[in-house]
Amino acid sequence: MADMTAGMHKVWPHVLQAIKNRRRFTWILLEQNTDVLFYDGTTLMLRATSQGVCDNIVASGSSAILDEALAEVLNTQPTVELHVEGQAPFALHRSAPNRPATEVRVSVAVTTPQAPSETAEASTPTLRLVLAQTAFLMHEQGNSQAAALLTDVEDVELVPGNRFEDCQDAVLILPPYLVPRFTENVTAAIQPVFEHVAGRHGLEIGGVTAAPALPDIGDDWRQILQERLAKGAASNQASPTRARGVAPGLSKDGFVFDSREEVLVYEALKRAQAAMSQDSTIAVFPLPMGRVGTGNAWTPDFLVAASGRVGIIEVDGPHHQKRFGADATRDRHWRNSGIVHIERILVEETSADADLDALVRQFLTRLREYR
Repeated sequence: MADMTAGMHKVWPHVLQAIKNRRRFTWILLEQNTDVLFYDGTTLMLRATSQGVCDNIVASGSSAILDEALAEVLNTQPTVELHVEGQAPFALHRSAPNRPATEVRVSVAVTTPQAPSETAEASTPTLRLVLAQTAFLMHEQGNSQAAALLTDVEDVELVPGNRFEDCQDAVLILPPYLVPRFTENVTAAIQPVFEHVAGRHGLEIGGVTAAPALPDIGDDWRQILQERLAKGAASNQASPTRARGVAPGLSKDGFVFDSREEVLVYEALKRAQAAMSQDSTIAVFPLPMGRVGTGNAWTPDFLVAASGRVGIIEVDGPHHQKRFGADATRDRHWRNSGIVHIERILVEETSADADLDALVRQFLTRLREYR
């Protein structure tokens, strides 16, 4: 028996490859959460890491994929047992039309399938854990930009998948103004990491997209919306409408910001301001609205006055990569309207205070030295 078990250890990678060729989710589930415990030619015992893994193997139909792979590699279909340490075996018989009855034994009883709403509710804590672990992994892999963007995700929802019939897509729920930052390049970088982490928790994810959070409204929504429409779409700090529905952490010293990165830049400007003498300091105007000579009304992220000169700081997210021409045109109009210097800071440059402080000092030096 020991020789057959040792032989199965050598054959098992080929079984996993056959599984991978059929269904990636099943391969991730078995490759990362099971190993060969015993094989005698008729019974294959697999050690599983948890009850959740056993439940997912059975509930997801992965046992049928395992049967097919074993038949392909071994030319036989042994009885499969899934064992969890410290649990007594529990036998579950499964059969389907035109298929031989197959016995799959697991160490714990399989739970009754839940209603869709209950399943979604039960998976919410797991999805949030997957989100957090994905963000940390991306940071550890050197993708600080994607990691920073993931910290702004408010929640994760599951929707029917577009790529595969047997999996779901994860939708990252964001404040509406942040959705454009999740470009195709950003989601393409996040997706494989998110899928990998989800698979290790027994969740099959076929894709990752971003969507705006739905507004929280009541029965008086018509009246509220009509009032806002009547007041216009002004976005300067003086507008009282801007202070409504501010996301946590996006309000500082009475100012309202559009992103966490803007708050970090504001804090860096405050540190620079505090280091100067009061008779030779700077003035900082976050997100003011201004009219340029062309007649356009724009809102720069920061307008800064120093030594009789005025400059602008823009905090650029990933969506600006496709707007280089438009940004250059806007910067030209700002200069033609009296703004002597425009500095663009990338969101990934805001992660470390020391680096951000250096960028702010550089901006102020160029602003004061402008001729």
